[in-house]
Amino acid sequence: MNDSVHIRFSRRGDGPFWQTNATIAACTAGTVVLDGFDRPVSAEVSELKRFGPGRWTLDWEIRGRP
Repeated sequence: MNDSVHIRFSRRGDGPFWQTNATIAACTAGTVVLDGFDRPVSAEVSELKRFGPGRWTLDWEIRGRP
């Protein structure tokens, strides 16, 4: 908990288009709850990549609407 997460949002073929930071507010059963958005957001622990002591990165691909 309280570790920092650097999040990169990207679109397939376009690369990152938005980056932000969040904090891990809770961790239970392989899921973390991220604080730093307008509402709590969860992510699987397996999606996080170690970036250093107390720091993680998370890459999310945003799919366009059909």
